[in-house]
Amino acid sequence: MIKQEIREFIGYFAKDNIRKVGMLLGLSFVSLVVIISLAVFVENMERGDINRHAKLDSLQSLLVVRSDIERELNKSLFQLGALAAYISTNPDIKDEGFNVFIHNLLQQKSHIISIGAAPDMVVSYVYPYEENKSVLGLDYRKTEGQRELAFLAKDTGQLVIAGPLMSVQGKNVLIVRAPVYLTEDRNGRPAGSFWGLVSGLIDARELFETIGVKNRDYDIAIRGRDAKGYGGDVFYGNPDLFIDATEMLSIPIPGGSWQIAAIPKFKYYTESREIALIRLISLFLCLSVITFAVFRLRYLKEREGERRKLEVALRDAEKANRAKSEFLANMSHELRTPLNAIIGFSDLISSVAENVDSKYKVGEYAVDINQSGHHLLAIINGILDLSKVESGNFTTSVEPVYIQDTAEQTLRMMRNSIAKAELDVINNIPDDLPPVLSDERMVKQIFLNLLSNALKFTPEGGRITLSAEVGKDGKVKVILVDTGVGMSEEDLEIALQPFGQTDSYLVRRQQGTGLGLPLVKAFVELLDGEFFIESQVGVGTEITMIFPGA
Repeated sequence: MIKQEIREFIGYFAKDNIRKVGMLLGLSFVSLVVIISLAVFVENMERGDINRHAKLDSLQSLLVVRSDIERELNKSLFQLGALAAYISTNPDIKDEGFNVFIHNLLQQKSHIISIGAAPDMVVSYVYPYEENKSVLGLDYRKTEGQRELAFLAKDTGQLVIAGPLMSVQGKNVLIVRAPVYLTEDRNGRPAGSFWGLVSGLIDARELFETIGVKNRDYDIAIRGRDAKGYGGDVFYGNPDLFIDATEMLSIPIPGGSWQIAAIPKFKYYTESREIALIRLISLFLCLSVITFAVFRLRYLKEREGERRKLEVALRDAEKANRAKSEFLANMSHELRTPLNAIIGFSDLISSVAENVDSKYKVGEYAVDINQSGHHLLAIINGILDLSKVESGNFTTSVEPVYIQDTAEQTLRMMRNSIAKAELDVINNIPDDLPPVLSDERMVKQIFLNLLSNALKFTPEGGRITLSAEVGKDGKVKVILVDTGVGMSEEDLEIALQPFGQTDSYLVRRQQGTGLGLPLVKAFVELLDGEFFIESQVGVGTEITMIFPGA
């Protein structure tokens, strides 16, 4: 049966359909090449995205580890710095005073397990005493392995970290040394003179356990023993991680740096669901092309058979046509009466249908109605808020408000609009800004209105900057600067009036109610604040708000 079909196909091809078949096969081959090429291209792009995500995830994990290490390490460094500061003002400290100070100092939890002080580079004070009394009298100037880092701390005037290394007590420790300089003349030595060194032993194992490095989703390795960074030995984790790591990061520490590397504990899927879907779609398209070609070939074969049948049918139809003409001649009167009735009713239906709007406009009208409804709601809300403020019926809930948090929340809410506008938004509000006495909801509305205006009237590629500072009177000054179209003095007067909109083309082309700036000014003044605005056409606008401190 199959051989018979093949012979029929070959016979069919050998006739007058070779050109059509050749075009069909050529088009099918080109389509398959295009589909496979596109699939390979898209798959490579997807693999690139996977690699970028892997690098980004690794970098995020490393940033967290670095932050945790710096935080935990700084706890101990701050305590050692406090001891250096104390000795610089009390260079004649005695054993009892030293022990009392260190005991109180270590009440604050850190990773320091012992502390020593070495006036003139000779260890004379240790804490705790019993575990460390064997190092009393150690002269850093004469001790190999101690001298280099001791003089490095003295010469640079900075803290220096050595290790991790194994201590006499059998613990893996970091040794931190800090130089001490006199703050005033003492015993014939002028202020600024070198007193000696203070040193501390930090439990490295406890430090990394506190950070929880082993519990993370990534295998972590750290190198840079003795703060030597890239050239230092690996002292935590598998050294091979620095060969296979997707990302590496430096950790600045006193006297140098460490380097950390990470790879995920789970293997990134080289064949993601997206890649599988791409391959499935490309396979489906290839099979579709092949199926189309096969069915088309069969269709061409069948059409040739149909052509012959049509020739026979045409002759029969000519006979039937002659019979039809005779029939119509005889039946014309009988047919005309019902046809007239059909035409009349169809004309009536057509006249009714012409009065019905096109269904393709319904979706467009629905969008216009929805947008108009939202715009109207914004106008009504603005009118109601402004009306409440002006009538004195707007209630406030005054409490300490952190401007930096409110600004950050507002920027997150507007991140899509910022990205769509393609603007550079810079938040320079310091994290340690003290709270203001205000209404958080109103402050958030102020930021929303100001940022919305800045986004609308700042051209693509422009910049919006938020900053804040505390004045001498304790009030907090918040400044918003944009590089937008700006306004003249006359335009400013109009813009600060309710429903006021200037005649500038650059401004009027933007949809708005004209309530944004008046509402912000009313809110700030209602909160016992001050509002200032400066603007220059073609340069931008600067808005300053002063809020009372908490």
